[in-house]
Amino acid sequence: MRRPPIRIHTFILGTVLLLLLIPLLTGGAAWLIERERQQADIRHRVNTAVAYLTAHRGEMGAQASVQGFARLVNRLDLLAQLILATTTPPAKNQIYISPALSPAPGSAGKKALARQAKIRASGTTPAITQAGTSASWVPEHHLIPALGSGPQATLAVDLYHRPASGAARALVALIAGVLVLLVGLAVALWLAGRWMVAPLARLSAQVDKVAGGDLTISHPGSRIGEISNISQAVAGMTAALGETAQRQAEADEARRFLVTSVAHDLRTPLFALRGHLQAIGTRLGSPGVHLERAEARADALERLIGNLFAYTRDDYAQPAPQLEAIPVAELLEEVTAGLEHAARLRENAFEFDGDRALSVIADRDRSKRALTNILDNALRYSPHGAPILLSWEAADASTVQITVHDQGPGIDPEILPHVFEPGIRASRAAGDPDPGAGLGLTIAKRLLEHQSATIAINEQTTGGATITVGLQRTPARDRSSGALPE
Repeated sequence: MRRPPIRIHTFILGTVLLLLLIPLLTGGAAWLIERERQQADIRHRVNTAVAYLTAHRGEMGAQASVQGFARLVNRLDLLAQLILATTTPPAKNQIYISPALSPAPGSAGKKALARQAKIRASGTTPAITQAGTSASWVPEHHLIPALGSGPQATLAVDLYHRPASGAARALVALIAGVLVLLVGLAVALWLAGRWMVAPLARLSAQVDKVAGGDLTISHPGSRIGEISNISQAVAGMTAALGETAQRQAEADEARRFLVTSVAHDLRTPLFALRGHLQAIGTRLGSPGVHLERAEARADALERLIGNLFAYTRDDYAQPAPQLEAIPVAELLEEVTAGLEHAARLRENAFEFDGDRALSVIADRDRSKRALTNILDNALRYSPHGAPILLSWEAADASTVQITVHDQGPGIDPEILPHVFEPGIRASRAAGDPDPGAGLGLTIAKRLLEHQSATIAINEQTTGGATITVGLQRTPARDRSSGALPE
C-alpha cells in the first residue's frame, strides 16, 4: 500500500523537533547512566576494602596486613582510618590512618587531633577536606567484629571516597547529545537529499528535455507532497503537450491532404467549364445546353471554393456566431432557392413538411451554408426525378430537429463512422462526373458545432440516407411576443 505524501512544512517542523528533542533525551539518559556507573564504581571500591578487612580481621594486628590494606586503599583511591576498640579492658588502638588524614605537627596538629577525638566521641564521621586540596571526601563508617583480639574486640573502619563527579556526568551527557545531533543532522540531510533535492534535480532535467521538444520523459516521485504535486503537474503538462502535438500533426496532415484534394478537384469543374465555353464559342452542339451545363459547373466551382474558404476561416479565425431568431421554414426556403438551378438540372424537387410557426436561434450565414452542403450532398446522390424530403419538428422544449432524407443508394457502412472527416467521399453517384472534395459534411458539422447545434447521419434500411440537424429553439417568451414572422 502506498504511503501518503508528507507536506514540506511537516517534514521541516518534524525534523527540527526531532533534532531538538532526541539529543536532549539522549543527553539526559547518558547523564543518568553515568551517575549510576559512578555510584556503582564507588560501591565496588568501598565493598572491596570492607571485604579485605573482613577477610583479614584476625590479622590486622600484623604489620603485613596493615601494609596490604594501605596499598589497597591507595589503589582504590580511598582514605581510611582503622581503630581497634575493646570493651574489656576499655581501650581504643589506632591501627592505621591514611597520611591525608594525619594531623599536621605543632599546635594545629594538636587541634586537629582534639577535633577528630571529639568527632569520634560523638559517633559521627563527617566529610573532610584533603590537606592542600579543595576536594571533599565523603565518609562511610563500618564496624567489623575482630577475631583473635578478645571476644569484645571490634574493628571500627572509617572509609572516605571522592563524591560522584557532576562535571563528568555533564561531559558525558554533552558528548552523547552532540553525537546524536550529528547523526540526526546526517539522517535529515540524507532524507532531504533523497526526498527533495534528488527529485527536484531529476525533475529539472526532465523539464529541460520538455523545453527541448522531447516529450518522452519520466516523472520522478517523492515522499514530499509539494514535489509530488509538481511532478504530477509536469506529467499532466507533458501529456497535454503530447496530445496537442498529436492533434497539431493530425491537423497539419489533414490540411495537406485537403489542399492536395482541393487542388486536384478544382481541375474537374474548370476543365468541364472550359470545354462547354469552347463548345459555345465554336458553335458545337446546342449552345443552350452547353450554357446550362457551364452554369452548373460554375456553381459547383463556386461551392467548392466557398467550402474551402469556410473551412479555412473556421479553422484559423473561428469568428463568434451571430445568433438571431429565424423561422425554420424561411431558412430552408432560402437554402433551397440557392440550389434551385442544380435541382432543376437533375429534375429533383424539395418537399417540405413542418410547422411554419417554429423558429430557431442560429447564425443565419453559417446555418445556410451547412444546410446547403447537406442538400447539395443529397442532390448529388439522389436519382433523377426523386424528391428530397425536408421535415422539421420540435424535438423538445429547447430543440428543433431538421431532417433531410434522400432516396439515393445510401452510404457504405465502412464509411459511415467517418463521413464527417475531411476528404472522405462516398462512391461516385451515377451520372455525376464530379465526386466533390469531400468537405461538404465536414464543414457543415464544424459550422453547426460553432453555434452549439448538432448533426447526425443514419443509414436507412429502405435505402437512402437521413441527416438530422438539431438547432436551438426560440425561447417561449420570444415566441409569445409575436416578434417572429409566422
